[in-house]
Amino acid sequence: MKYRFLISLTIGIFLSLISVGLFTMWQNFKQLEAIFRSSLIRGMALLLGYNFSFDIISFFITGNSDLFSFLAPALLAWIFVGYITGSIAKGWRSGLTSGTLVYVFMILAWILLSVIAGEDLMGFFQGNQLIATVGGLLGALLGVAAGSISGGYISGPEEEYY
Repeated sequence: MKYRFLISLTIGIFLSLISVGLFTMWQNFKQLEAIFRSSLIRGMALLLGYNFSFDIISFFITGNSDLFSFLAPALLAWIFVGYITGSIAKGWRSGLTSGTLVYVFMILAWILLSVIAGEDLMGFFQGNQLIATVGGLLGALLGVAAGSISGGYISGPEEEYY
């Protein structure tokens, strides 16, 4: 079971770097190309920040009940990453654990790279940006949880319970 879990973590971390680009038809990567030329660290921080761009709190507060606006690229990306990590980890508990660890690793990497790049990280967590930041983090957590539980459940029971 350990090798499946480690493989799912590795693939999940790799997929979370490119998954938002898959669902936006690589539009954010075209914007990041100019940023990567000037600063690699700042470009990586923005790349990781795109993963948390779907604000689920503002979506429900504003009353936009459109299905297409609910299926935002960041939410679809986290559901995709969770599904793949959950199906590799095999079992809904292992899938949820591996998906949550990928989520936590991405948050920590985003915060660390933002601090190194010199971005104002406190601006994300105060004032008008607080609800958007917490909504983005919550939307990503719900997406990865839904994807990893469904992927782990579909892939079958865990190996240790045979």
